[in-house]
Amino acid sequence: MKICRFTLKADGAATPRLGIVEDDGIHDVTKVTEMLPPLRWPVPLGDQVIANLADLRPRMEELSKSEPAIALDAVNLLSPVANPPKFVCGAGNWKHMGAPFGMIGFMGKVATALAGPSEGLQIRWPDRTTVHEPELAFVIGKTIDRPVSVDEALDYVAGYACAFDSTLKPEREDWAFCKSFDTYGIIGPWLVTADEIPNPSELGYKFWIDDDLRGERSFADLTGSPAEMIAFASTQMTLYPGDIFMSGAADVGPVLPGETMTIEIPRVGRMSVKASISEHARSKPWGA
Repeated sequence: MKICRFTLKADGAATPRLGIVEDDGIHDVTKVTEMLPPLRWPVPLGDQVIANLADLRPRMEELSKSEPAIALDAVNLLSPVANPPKFVCGAGNWKHMGAPFGMIGFMGKVATALAGPSEGLQIRWPDRTTVHEPELAFVIGKTIDRPVSVDEALDYVAGYACAFDSTLKPEREDWAFCKSFDTYGIIGPWLVTADEIPNPSELGYKFWIDDDLRGERSFADLTGSPAEMIAFASTQMTLYPGDIFMSGAADVGPVLPGETMTIEIPRVGRMSVKASISEHARSKPWGA
């Protein structure tokens, strides 16, 4: 199953809707959210659609069959996860980088960096370099409040998506600061449920800037596989439904306003994201 969140282009700033992506387009299954449990303060951490996906899925499949298809070019695709508690980002996680898995630990970015492909990469500090980082994203589906083994780790995955873990190139700043600009955590174009991808290490990606192929990689070359990343993280932190892991980047380079980044992961999807200068961009360096 491919799960997406979207708005209709014709509706302008409409409320996001939930959809199932089929060969003929998107089928609106937003009605299924009426099944979600009512929440009161203090609201539990986690994305409630992801947390309840197993119970929602049969009804989503029924609605998908009865609702008419909407063309993909008629919608704006948002992040398929609405409320991730956190991002967990691989660091130096490719074999050619020579760092044993776990030596560097993880990087992170704040949840407000989240964006979908239609929102684009909005650069707020155009006087500095922002780099692209094409990656595989995998989303936690069930709470992990104890250390789990590598063998059981993928049982806790809800699904997989394409990702751009964009980063401001640091000068003196901390990496978490540089990764946490709005729109620097783009995932999409949809979430492919874990049952369709038993072994994510069999996947790979191609990456383009405009029409120029910039990278082609196999996730078998990650130092720490998705299962190993989850198992390692579970020794340090509680993981919640909707937490987004990013695999770590092998292809890192500048992206300029006006350029389009495209990543394609077979069996997951193809996502194109245009970079632009944010309407909130600073006109001069801080303190100048």
